Amino acid sequence: MHSTPRFTRSVGRSAVGAAVLLLCSAAWADEQADRIKALEQQLQTSLQLIEKLSARVSELERANKGTAPAAPSAVAAGAEQARSAARAPESADHAAAAMHMREHQSGTPVHGFADVGAVWSSGDDPDRRNGFTVGTLDLYLTPQFGDRVKALMEIAFEFEESGTGAADMERMQLGYTVNDALTVWLGRFHTPFGLWNTLFHHGANLQTSIFRPRFVAFEDQGGVLPVHAVGAWATGKVRLGEQRITYDAYVANGSAIRERRLDPNSFTDNDGNKMLGFNLGYQPSGRIEGLTVGVHGFASKVKAYTPSGAMLSSTRLRAAGAYFSYETDDWESIGEYYRFGNSDEATGVRHDSSLWFAQVGRNVGSLTPFVRFERASLDAADNYFRTQRNGRSYRRTAIGASYALDPMSSIKFELSSTRESPVLLIDEIGALVPFAGGSYRRAALQYSIAF
Repeated sequence: MHSTPRFTRSVGRSAVGAAVLLLCSAAWADEQADRIKALEQQLQTSLQLIEKLSARVSELERANKGTAPAAPSAVAAGAEQARSAARAPESADHAAAAMHMREHQSGTPVHGFADVGAVWSSGDDPDRRNGFTVGTLDLYLTPQFGDRVKALMEIAFEFEESGTGAADMERMQLGYTVNDALTVWLGRFHTPFGLWNTLFHHGANLQTSIFRPRFVAFEDQGGVLPVHAVGAWATGKVRLGEQRITYDAYVANGSAIRERRLDPNSFTDNDGNKMLGFNLGYQPSGRIEGLTVGVHGFASKVKAYTPSGAMLSSTRLRAAGAYFSYETDDWESIGEYYRFGNSDEATGVRHDSSLWFAQVGRNVGSLTPFVRFERASLDAADNYFRTQRNGRSYRRTAIGASYALDPMSSIKFELSSTRESPVLLIDEIGALVPFAGGSYRRAALQYSIAF
C-alpha cells in the first residue's frame, strides 16, 4: 500500500507525457485532429479520476498506518481500470480482441432454478406427504467455445425420502454442431422420447404444473421410463419451406433396475445391451403454426438385480408411441402416448401395456390454469414394471394454476386425485409384495425461481 502513491504519480506523469506527445503529433497530422481532441478529453477525464482515486488511497493509507500490507483494494482495482481506459486502442481489431478476452476471463456463467413449497396428501397415499418441503436447487452451465462446440452440465441438489441431502450430475453432455440439420451430443442427457422430457428438465419454474406426469417422473422420484440416457445422440431440423421436420436418433447404455428403481448405468453398461431410440416430429406453418406432432420409439434389454448382484429378471423392452403439443398466445397443450410390447427373456411371454397423459392450459395474463389427465394400464405380470416401486396401473386427474410474479419466478397451486389398481409386485430381494390399491388426493403449493 505504501508504494501506491508513487506508482500513481508515475502513471500520472506518464499520462501527461502521452498528452504532450499527442499534442505534438497534431502539428504534423492535421487529419488526426478530431481523433486527438477526443482522446485528450478522454485522457483529462481519466486523469481527474486517477487524482480522486489517489487521494482516496492516501486517505486509506493514513487510516491503516502501521498495519500489515493488505491485498489490492477495490479502489486500486478501479484505478487500474481508469488507467486502462486512458490508453486509447490502436485499432478496432485490438478493441474487439480485448473485448473477446474480457468475455472469456469472466469465466463460465452459472444459471439455475430453485423451488420450495408444501405438499399434503390423504392417508391412502403410498408416498404420504404432510408439510413444507425444500425442492431442488438446479445449477446448469453452458460454456461457450464457439459456434460449433457446445456443452451442457446440470447438477441438482435435493433431499431424498430419508431426509438426507444428495447431489446428482443430471446432465453432462458435450456436442458439436455441423449445421441446423445435425448436432451430435455425447454424454449423459435427457432421453429424447416424446416432448416433456426434453422441454422440461429439473428446473421447476419451466413447467406450468408442480409435478411431472407420474410415469415421466425422474428415476429417483418413481418414474418408470428411462428418462436419462448415457451415450450418443444426433438431433436436428430440416426446413421444408416454412415447415420443419425434427428428428432425434440415439444409442445409449441399457438401463438396469436396482433397489426397485431404474439406473441409466452412467459409469458403465452392466451387460453390453444398448438402448436404441428415435423421435420424428413435424411442425407445420400457417394457420396451425405452433403445433408439433410426432412419433417415437425405443428398445432395450433391461435386467433387474438384487442388492447382492443376483439377477431377478430380464426383459426385452419395446415401446412406440406418438405425441403432440400446441402453443399460442392464449393456449398451451401437450400430450404423449406410449405402447409397450415387452417380452420376458426366461419365458418368451409378451406383455402389452400402455401409458398416456394430456394437459391443457389457458393463459390469462400472468395466470395459467390447467388440467391434466394421466392413465397407466400395465400388465401385472410384466417384470419390467412389477420390479419397480411405481410399476402400478393408475388413473390421475390434476388441476392447478401457475401465476407468474415476473418472467423469472412463479407461484403454483395443484390438486390431484389418484386411483391405483391392486397388483402383486416384486421387491429388491425378489419377494412378492402385494399392493392393495386405493385412492387418495394431494394438494401442493410451490414457489419457484430462475436465476
